Amino acid sequence: MEYTNEIPCISWTEDEVDKMKVIEGLQFAVIGKFFYEWPDLEDLRKKCKIKGEFMIGLLRHVHTLMSFNLMKDFINILSKNAYYIIGKDAIAYQMRPFIYDANFKPGEETTQAMA
Repeated sequence: MEYTNEIPCISWTEDEVDKMKVIEGLQFAVIGKFFYEWPDLEDLRKKCKIKGEFMIGLLRHVHTLMSFNLMKDFINILSKNAYYIIGKDAIAYQMRPFIYDANFKPGEETTQAMA
């Protein structure tokens, strides 16, 4: 722990953050960004065609957090630049998947490239 302007601050190394991701089950986590609103989460589950178990939940205003048990599902979801999910209300919702990162900033526009 260090002090900045008499305020206690804790900082972690990158290795420590990677270990915390594994402990918390976030090593195969993806953030789904919707542009205005999101569909019913059940519609999202069906459209992504996940083989293994995964958890999904609302993270922020237009973001969801999906955590996969299988690396194959993690890679498959990131293999597309965008998903168009038709909801029960017959509206098409666009979702862009991003790899979860501890430095994720919800207000920042990001780019994506597969390597």
